[in-house]
Amino acid sequence: MTSTNQPVSPLGSTSESAAKRRYDTNPGYRAEHDRLAPYRAIASAVILARSAQGITQTELAARIGTTGSAISRLESGRHPVALETLTRLGIALDIVFVIGATGASKPASSTVIVPEGAVERRAARPAASAVVRPKAKPAAAVI
Repeated sequence: MTSTNQPVSPLGSTSESAAKRRYDTNPGYRAEHDRLAPYRAIASAVILARSAQGITQTELAARIGTTGSAISRLESGRHPVALETLTRLGIALDIVFVIGATGASKPASSTVIVPEGAVERRAARPAASAVVRPKAKPAAAVI
């Protein structure tokens, strides 16, 4: 370990410095790193919120109606996320995901700006910017 407590490879450099070196010298690595940046932003927000709440990937998966492997894939930061999944994550973790640029206020405990390229769009979905917020529970119907 170095004095900053970062993992050091057997060759003596930190994984962070090796990644920076590859980013600076390899155009293919740089392009892929930049392409995955929005996915890493979502993954980081989910990991931090999940950890702060002290829940496992399996518990989060149960809360949003998916599998632990789907949460693991999302937290890898290498895959796009469906808008429906962002909605369920926002509700379960009390996160506001802002897609695109909006002037929305922040009613939840945290806000994550999600570049539009990080969200899977299906043909029936509108292309406009959207704000995904936890929904309030519906009021009881009076008959």
